Amino acid sequence: MKLTFACVVLLYFTSLASAQDILIQALPQTVIYGENDLVIVCSISNPSLLSSVFFIQLLRNSSTTFETVVSVTTGQPATIQWKDSALQRRATAIGNLDSPSSAQLRLTIDKDSVLCPADFKMYMCKMSGLTTASDVVPKETSPITISYTAKPNVIEMPRVRILNENFDTPDRQFSVGTAIQLTCRGEVGSDASMTIRWCAQKVGEFTFTGLAQTPIYSESSLSGCLYTRSSTITYNLTNQDTFTQFLCESGDTGLCGTGSAIQHVNITLKPSTEGSGNTNPRTADDTSDAGIIAGGVIGGLAALILIILLVYFLVLRRKSDGESSTPPPIDDRTKEDVPGYNGPANPEGPVYSVPVKDNPPHERQELLEEREEDDHRVNGTTQEPRRELHYADLDIATQPPGTKVKPKPRPRHEPSSTEYASVSFGGSAV
Repeated sequence: MKLTFACVVLLYFTSLASAQDILIQALPQTVIYGENDLVIVCSISNPSLLSSVFFIQLLRNSSTTFETVVSVTTGQPATIQWKDSALQRRATAIGNLDSPSSAQLRLTIDKDSVLCPADFKMYMCKMSGLTTASDVVPKETSPITISYTAKPNVIEMPRVRILNENFDTPDRQFSVGTAIQLTCRGEVGSDASMTIRWCAQKVGEFTFTGLAQTPIYSESSLSGCLYTRSSTITYNLTNQDTFTQFLCESGDTGLCGTGSAIQHVNITLKPSTEGSGNTNPRTADDTSDAGIIAGGVIGGLAALILIILLVYFLVLRRKSDGESSTPPPIDDRTKEDVPGYNGPANPEGPVYSVPVKDNPPHERQELLEEREEDDHRVNGTTQEPRRELHYADLDIATQPPGTKVKPKPRPRHEPSSTEYASVSFGGSAV
């Protein structure tokens, strides 16, 4: 009876030691994905009940069972043994078994190497050691689940669509009274119930304020560690929306503009047209823009061609006028056209006949008398007194006989080397 009682007491204390000697911890208890390293530590919680430790193992839950990931065994120094080669390439493990008080195994996965959700599973620790009573005992912990949170970082630029239309529009300027739909899609975090919030800031406002419109949300879909969903609001533009900046964000902390994922879109109003009651930005004028542009181009080309033709005809006409204004030959010019002429002021001065050398003297006298009578009958006017014909004033070398010419007197101021001869007409000498 006493022996049976002693065995029961020994088993009780052995079970108590087994439950308290091995400990598993996650540091930190909740990992912020992308910001914290994932650290798991297996250690001895009550080293006074053990005299030595043979090994410590870290196991991870697979589809059906727990499989060893890495372990540390006794040796000089203690040996780290990897069972998961894929994890070994992106994680580190350290450990020692020098004494029960310092024995531990530590696994660290860098924050940039953490895979979500693959690394956030259930883990447990095992150990084997020798008690102070020289009993070899295996010990293990209860499984723990590594918890985490993930902040959204990616969100799309808001898309704009006019209400009741089937396609998004690239326009960002609309008429007063236009109803527009704004849609934003992005990550909302590791919680499927999180949403995307809308805020706005108008001209003259200093901060963003939440919109009163109730958004329409899509179902959340998990992608890695993060859920993704969309949010849509309908907004009616007023005269106050001359320049309004709309903001969509997720991962917020309660105030507009404090989210971890933020995007903006700017909406402005079209200049108002006096007396126009049409507030729909899609009018017939918009559809005729291409025709107006084409008409303007064609009209410009036609005007350019007309100008070229006009210039061409003006040049031709100027050339024609220049040819028609060519000065007459030197032989046809009057005494007024000759530079340096100092003859009589009367442009209709005496006209003389070139004497014909072959006529007899009495015939030449008759010719002179006929010319004098003609001079007095010109237009019924009295002509100036006839100047005395001077032989030196006549140019009889280049004119045919009997031709009426206007004498081209030489300037009186120039010295003349002409020798004068006496000509006899009918017995009188000149």
